[in-house]
Amino acid sequence: MKSFRARLVLSFTVLTAVVSAFMAAWTYQSSAEALRDDTDRLLRDRAYVLSKSVTPMSMRLAPWMEAFLETDKTGLRVQVIDPEGEVLTQSANLDEPLPLSKAAREATATNMSSFTETAVLKDGGTVRVASVPVTTYRDNQSSVIGFAQAALPVSAQDARLQPVRLRLVIAVLAATVVAWLLATLLAKTWLRSVDAAAESAHRIGSGETLRERLFVPKDEDEIARLARAFNELLDRLESAHGTQQRFLADASHELRTPLTVLRGEIEVALRRERPAEEYREVLESSREEIERLARLTENLLSLARSDAGEGIVTHEAVDLAALCARVREAMSGMAEQKRMKLTVEAPEPVFVNGDAGALERVCLNLIENAIRYSPAGENVTLQVVNENGEAVLSVSDTGPGIGAEHLPHLFERFYRVDKARSREHGGAGLGLAIVEALVKAHGGSVSVSSVVGQGTTFTIRLPLAG
Repeated sequence: MKSFRARLVLSFTVLTAVVSAFMAAWTYQSSAEALRDDTDRLLRDRAYVLSKSVTPMSMRLAPWMEAFLETDKTGLRVQVIDPEGEVLTQSANLDEPLPLSKAAREATATNMSSFTETAVLKDGGTVRVASVPVTTYRDNQSSVIGFAQAALPVSAQDARLQPVRLRLVIAVLAATVVAWLLATLLAKTWLRSVDAAAESAHRIGSGETLRERLFVPKDEDEIARLARAFNELLDRLESAHGTQQRFLADASHELRTPLTVLRGEIEVALRRERPAEEYREVLESSREEIERLARLTENLLSLARSDAGEGIVTHEAVDLAALCARVREAMSGMAEQKRMKLTVEAPEPVFVNGDAGALERVCLNLIENAIRYSPAGENVTLQVVNENGEAVLSVSDTGPGIGAEHLPHLFERFYRVDKARSREHGGAGLGLAIVEALVKAHGGSVSVSSVVGQGTTFTIRLPLAG
């Protein structure tokens, strides 16, 4: 019963069978009670008629009375007994006297009304007996001179109930079969879309493309929601797959370039004997390529850690104003080489929760880009402010700016605005991708604005420390 379809059909069938059986039992019980009430009413009426048909002078059952009571047709058994229990008269179909219990004697004698009970005969048969007192008036007083009794075998009631039982059992079985057929049909109809979705998912899983999507039915809201959610998942998987493929291709290309340069220079140097100065030039060039490979490898490792949720190592209160001051000191040498002015504007401490090393790398990457791609003599400004409950860190330069067509792609991995200049400076287009990954790991956001010929500003927003 691992199949949902089988469990659904079984559950519906069992539930219908249980409900039908409960209703059949209630119907049978109600019918039995109604039949018993009708039988008791019939017995009381016949006993009352019998009590009025006898007189103190003649306590005998007349033949016409037995025909009137229809003892032969209904199986009714009647008798009249005196107060001592001696049978005075009885119907022809009565084989042995009907018992009169002490409770029936006292009830009828005291209340002058009928009393109905179930009695067991000497032969083991069970009958339903109604007893009515036979009275006479003497000296303005009523006295009991006998008891009129009418009885019917309980088996006669069971015989009348047997067809009812049979019909109810057949009804329960029929309802169960119909429920099973209906549940099977409905399950097939309801799960038709699920089967189609499973078949589509199997084709997608076994194929080489993620472009196929599940069919979204219009008349089944639950299945439609499931199909749409699965299609959204496929969209994300396809996007992630494409990003991964592009990342691998770009990473392979970036790694292949310095390796090709290294191999070419070494092969040229080994073709013949050279002076020590030429070997030195080859080694220096090789060192530059190795440094470039080291930076690329470090950046790839940083991105991999960020993707794995390991971009933040520690969580502590970090003062962005003090952090920017440290970064300014670290980058002052690089700025002086290009005669650039590096300024920090932080009027007060601004604390955030995060990893000081990761946030410092964010600032270093932004300032390094600003210094590398700005002409000599320009200005780079770091500003830290508390704005509307957020810590805002901005890095601005007065360089050439970035075209509007490039801004949406700046944070994509391996994307370069000017590929020739980026390669000249040793960049692989990963710095801004690392910045975005680390900022998002801190629960913040990064944006960029630029005007060609006027400069570029990167703005980072982080939640303040609690």
